[in-house]
Amino acid sequence: MKILVVGLVKNSQLVRLQVEAEKLGHLVDGCYASDLVIQASPKHFEPLLKNKKFSDYQLIYLWTVGKRRYEWYVAVNYTNKKYGSIIVNGKVIDPAYQHYLTPASEYEKQTENGLNYPTSALIFNYTGFEAVKDKFRFPLIIKTSTGRQGRGVFKVNSSEELEKVIKENKEASPAFIIRQFIENDGDVRIFTVGYKAIGAMKRTPKIGDFRSNISQGGAGENFDLSKNQDVKEMAEKISRLTRTEIAGVDIMIEKNTGKPYILEINPGPQFTGFEKYTGTNAASAIIRYFESLKKN
Repeated sequence: MKILVVGLVKNSQLVRLQVEAEKLGHLVDGCYASDLVIQASPKHFEPLLKNKKFSDYQLIYLWTVGKRRYEWYVAVNYTNKKYGSIIVNGKVIDPAYQHYLTPASEYEKQTENGLNYPTSALIFNYTGFEAVKDKFRFPLIIKTSTGRQGRGVFKVNSSEELEKVIKENKEASPAFIIRQFIENDGDVRIFTVGYKAIGAMKRTPKIGDFRSNISQGGAGENFDLSKNQDVKEMAEKISRLTRTEIAGVDIMIEKNTGKPYILEINPGPQFTGFEKYTGTNAASAIIRYFESLKKN
């Protein structure tokens, strides 16, 4: 099987996937999201790739497509219909699901299914916060809609600080997530493949920071899911509810009560740090999952 990973090029994660794929007789290529070209005329429509052909790939994994996501959704829907390509995550080509690809739908699903998460609000300007401010107390977490790997995430202690963050980021971010701050000593990243948890790591922020992301200097260690079944079940449930086939589910355990809160479900999770701190072969699990999709 030939596999295309969108969003990974000359990256340690792509290398890991290539190594594990080769062991099982498969080939993995990567491309930038910006390599996509849409060719259209009154008589012809076709998505193209720089130096690659969509028809060559039996499976396309949308690791990250960023601001070009809607064009990529059109492209992979086309390749699925024309060439039978398997798409991961497959929900992006499901017409019944597609218009729900927003954090708002995740909050709705978590509420409907009794999953615990911090009180949150999705706003589009500071006036939006004025409408819901009675639901929050400072400090708060504010995240830009374009934030990733700990970037674009801020802890604010007043309305003035919140307004400043929104003003400084409104050009780059069309929306913001306001979130209740949970007292903690780090968070837990659970890695799920095919909606099943394959392992987890505890992430602790570096001194002077509130973000636990490994890419932001956080430290990692193995987290035993067998002793924390509630965390495992919560991660698997939210990945299935949101149809996120390969996910990094971030759960924070409140420092004083031990109560778990879902923070985020990441559809394009980093896994080299996870492999390092847990000893779990995530790359192999991903390739084997791709195999199972092809067989089925």
